[in-house]
Amino acid sequence: MAEGVAAAAALLVVGPLVAAISAGSPALIPYWSASREDGFAIVRAHRLAWTLLNAGFILATVTTAAGLGVLALALDGDAIRSAALATVAIAYTIAGGLWCAVQAIRARTTPALADLAERGAPTEPSETLVGAAIVGLFTAFTFVTGAALVALGVTLALAGGIAFPAAVAAALVAAAVIVAHLNTGDSIPAVLYLPTLIVGIALLLGWT
Repeated sequence: MAEGVAAAAALLVVGPLVAAISAGSPALIPYWSASREDGFAIVRAHRLAWTLLNAGFILATVTTAAGLGVLALALDGDAIRSAALATVAIAYTIAGGLWCAVQAIRARTTPALADLAERGAPTEPSETLVGAAIVGLFTAFTFVTGAALVALGVTLALAGGIAFPAAVAAALVAAAVIVAHLNTGDSIPAVLYLPTLIVGIALLLGWT
């Protein structure tokens, strides 16, 4: 395996693993199904874990974007494939910036709102406005990232780079997230790290 491809593969595996570790924080797992009041209580009790959660997703996104960029440069020999992969890396980076903005906003505003709620101070209209901004950014991130990862899988399936079944699996996972968001208005962001994990593992194992 070429050195550049190995570096890309490592980054594409490490990024999703960081996201999984961040999302799997035992202290915060109850937060995702908790009521508003209980969610605020969890954040107040685990401020460091909350900060690390959001920082972890930022690190995962930056690492994955770097992996896609390195992959576009490392898989040479096909100008069309290289151009397509470079476009995917750029789109993912732009969408990743939106996701990082969500993390930065959430890391600061959720504890602040939790403190206001604990004191009985009003949280509106701030809570509604912050929530609307986060939803808008998250929706844009989901669709742009999902489309970029579908393109990644299709490109690797048609032009080569990893085994056809792995490339198709990556594209289908990304497409499923888009469909889920269209149907429900929401999706699980951690799932969008799976397509690049599939690509990274395929490269590391030599599934080409």
